Amino acid sequence: MHEPVGVRTEYLLDAARSHTIHDALRPVLSEIRHLLGASVGLVAYRPRRHEGHLLVLAADTPDLPEPPLPNEAFHANLSTPRRAAVLSDIRFASAVRSYRLRLASAMVVPWRDPFGDGMVVVGHTEVRPGLPAPAADLVRRLRQDVRRSMSSGRRSGAGEINRGLQRVMKDIAVAAVDCADVGEALTTLILSAKWLFDSEVAYLSLPTTDADTFTFDQMLGIRTSDFRHLRIREGQGLGGLARSLRRPVRSVDYGRDPRLFAAPVAETAQEGIVSAMATPIVVDDQVQAVLYVGDRSLRPFSETDEELLGEVAEYATLGLKRQATEAYRRDVLRRQEQERLAYDLHDTAVRGLLEIGFAAERARAADHGAPDVRADLDSIAAAAERCMEALRGQLDLLVQGTSGRSASAVLEEIAEASVRPGAGHRFAVRGPDGLVPDPVAESLVRIGQEALVNVDVHAGGRAEVTLEVTSDEWVLSVVDDGSGAGAASNPPDDTRAHLGMMAMQRAAGRVLGRLEQFADSGGGHVVRVAVPTSGSR
Repeated sequence: MHEPVGVRTEYLLDAARSHTIHDALRPVLSEIRHLLGASVGLVAYRPRRHEGHLLVLAADTPDLPEPPLPNEAFHANLSTPRRAAVLSDIRFASAVRSYRLRLASAMVVPWRDPFGDGMVVVGHTEVRPGLPAPAADLVRRLRQDVRRSMSSGRRSGAGEINRGLQRVMKDIAVAAVDCADVGEALTTLILSAKWLFDSEVAYLSLPTTDADTFTFDQMLGIRTSDFRHLRIREGQGLGGLARSLRRPVRSVDYGRDPRLFAAPVAETAQEGIVSAMATPIVVDDQVQAVLYVGDRSLRPFSETDEELLGEVAEYATLGLKRQATEAYRRDVLRRQEQERLAYDLHDTAVRGLLEIGFAAERARAADHGAPDVRADLDSIAAAAERCMEALRGQLDLLVQGTSGRSASAVLEEIAEASVRPGAGHRFAVRGPDGLVPDPVAESLVRIGQEALVNVDVHAGGRAEVTLEVTSDEWVLSVVDDGSGAGAASNPPDDTRAHLGMMAMQRAAGRVLGRLEQFADSGGGHVVRVAVPTSGSR
């Protein structure tokens, strides 16, 4: 193993969960800007080991609608001056997005530390009377505070990063010993990576039968089906680049990254991922998996982030054996094939049974024909419903393979049922994102999907889907916001809704849940189910 990451990356820009450098510099920078009556204040830094880009470590810009981001790289028509100076027409152009900042006049005061050259830049975006040269004396005195704050932030950040890294390494080591199979150990790995970087998503890809093509397996925070079913070849996209280079790589703006070959930009944009990192997991000199973390907003991952992700992956390989990893990969491929067959069967047989049931319900509702005809229609509708439930149960057996699913995974499955992917539905877990036992998870997914489709088909607005996890119960709520043209305070009264409501009631009853539906004060409709934790496991 290498030395801890905080020691190896000597200039240590903010990384992972640590924002100590930015937080330490911001108050000092704000004080300087106020004393000079300026509208913009920046602390910029150029590490010596990476000539070129100027990194903004902190910014105080209350009048700008959009400020520079911490650790954002810029091209600037500004070299580090040898002494304090008042300069004009300073231009900053972001190296990672379409963002520019121009200062009509500014005071630039240089400073140095053992690892790079820094500047305090304080000025105006509009033409104003030039900053007086004596102001440099004031900034020169305060730049010592900048240097001290930078040093203090580095020390605090190094401590935070190393504490986080030690926690992750401990969790991975325990999983390697205690977990029954490689799948559980990999679950711990992606959970740890997501926590360490405080990222919105984390996921893993594994090779298919064609070793050159990888498929996504375990995923946290991923919502869209198109992204879940991507196939990534070597050299393709961020993960393909990481495999080719055999080292971690980062991308601040995935959709605009010129290094990425044949990247799945459309699917990634639909998923909403903007910034991401990927690193290969090498077992016995072969890439057996790729680990990803990412965010749905622009996040300038730093070099320290990149090295830290590589550190995690390198440590994880110590607990993985190639033979076990290969067995897990084959099991994943087998499970994915089962899921594909189950979904294909669902699309044909289950939908056919639904149509039979709907047709029988409509004919019965018309109330024409002899009593024996109506009785036959009742039998047809009931038989179709029994067959549909039995078939769904068998499909569940095909696709299930765990003793539980996380609360966020339950919401992700519910989200996949939406027939309006661009509707802007919101999904949130309230409480710990722990495991939900399979019987409960299946019932919640069934109820949530039915309720969400009802919103899509009948209400047309946006839904707020929440899963509240407490020590006593799991509570799933699907709330239509009432904004759609078909929104109503009462549930839609038609055959589809009638069958759907019966299916939801039965799903709740199987796990001793309480299902209710009622009008929301905002004009929409609420479907809510509460399942007690006792007796549901």
